[in-house]
Formats: sequence, structure tokens, C-alpha cells
Amino acid sequence: MRRTEMTPQDSSPAVDAMGVSRSCIDRGDLVDKADDDHARWMHEALTLARTMQGLVWPNPAVGCIVVNDGLAVGRGRTQIGGRPHAERVALENAKERAQGATLYVTLEPCCHWGKTPPCTDAIIAAGVTAVFAALQDPDARVNGEGFATLRRAGIDVNVGLGADMAAHIVRGFFKRIATGRPFVSVVPSTIESRGRVPSTYDGAAFTGENGSLRLLLRAGNTFREIELMSIRQAEHLLTYCGRIGLTTLLVMDSDPLARHLRDAGLVDSCSD
Repeated sequence: MRRTEMTPQDSSPAVDAMGVSRSCIDRGDLVDKADDDHARWMHEALTLARTMQGLVWPNPAVGCIVVNDGLAVGRGRTQIGGRPHAERVALENAKERAQGATLYVTLEPCCHWGKTPPCTDAIIAAGVTAVFAALQDPDARVNGEGFATLRRAGIDVNVGLGADMAAHIVRGFFKRIATGRPFVSVVPSTIESRGRVPSTYDGAAFTGENGSLRLLLRAGNTFREIELMSIRQAEHLLTYCGRIGLTTLLVMDSDPLARHLRDAGLVDSCSD
């Protein structure tokens, strides 16, 4: 097993002041029109979520902003390893200023007990009066019940703002929920990845010198390499990756594994 140190990401990422484009707004019956302020705050939440891609598996990368009287009073993003969740970080930052506030979040808040209490409980207890969420969480433990819980508590819930951009950020999480496998990207071999996984990916798979399949995984601020002696087929590799919680996987196009994945129809993207 080999560990390679990785420089931690800046905890205060730069935020673009531009609003979410109209193309990123779901215009179904859930959201008819979002004004510039709502779009701007959701865009900031999406920016926070993007900074944690590749660092939070098995959970999705989520961003959250708490806004009161036109000012951001709390910001949060899913932490390394998947916990705490973005909503809890943002509410902890906001403290009593969350009373009467609007919360913007890129994915439906969880409503079940896992290793941490439900985020819906924290939102209700904080006194938030409105929630804007980009997407519904397809996880069977949530899947709309988070929104229902908030509505039963009298919170105004709006769904769909920034949906396209949010779906791109969590596409790997959604793929694993739906199929049990991560989102697989085959990229040009000119990308430098020796001893590390390029940003936004949970892990990379490659063929070792002895012909065995190997995985390079993010583990907090380090990378961990493992050899999979018992796995010989591409399909079994992806099943294993999904089982351990990977949501996105990178493979170089010059690796024999890339051809096997293509032949089996298991490649989701050939450039990223």
C-alpha cells in the first residue's frame, strides 16, 4: 500500500458573482421563475459543492448558503469523507442568524438517521422559513421525504433552481444509486496522474505491470493504491468500486482497461 501526500484544498474558495444561467433552471411545475437574487445564491452554493468533488465519497458533494435579510450568514459544503453535511456546516456558521432565513442547497436535505442526525431536523430547529433546493435526492432513504418533512414543518420549499449544474456535480452519486457502479470517464493519457487522482475524481483504475487491475483512491488528504488480484473483468471492477462507495472513476485511454470498458458499454464519458 502506498500513500502520496496531497495539498489540502483552500477552505475559502473564490466565488463567482454571476448568477446561474437560465439553462440551469428546471422550468417544470416546481419552479416557474427564479429572480436574480435566488439564482445568485444558488450559484454560490453550487460553487461550494464543486470544490469538494472527489473528496467526499461515498456521499455527494453538496453546497449550502444561509441567507437572512439579503446577506449570507452561513456557508457550508460537505466535508472531506462525506461528513458533516453541507447544511449542518452552514447552519453552525449562521447560528441564531438562521432564524427566519432562507437556505439554498444543491441537493435535497437528508431526513434519515445514519452516522449523523437528519439535516431536516437541524433546518427546522434553526428556524429557517424557506428552502431552495436544486435537486431531489434519489437515495431511497430520502427521495422526496426530506422536502415533505420540511413542508410539514411549515417551511416553504422550492425545487429546481440550478438543477442542470447540480446534476453534473452529483452525476457519479446518482449513477451509483441507480446502477451500483460509479460514473466512468476515459480521458487522454496526456493528463498527468501518476501517484495521484486528478481533481473531481474519487479514484483512478489502471492495469499494473503484472497485468492486475489496480485502484488509486482518494483518502482525505492522501492517496491509497490497492491491487485487485482477484478481479479480472471490467464489470467486476466497477461493481467492486460501487460497493466501496466510489462515485466517479477515471481511466486513461491508453490503458487496456479502457478498451475493455468500452467494449462492455461501461464508459460514461470519453472526455471531461
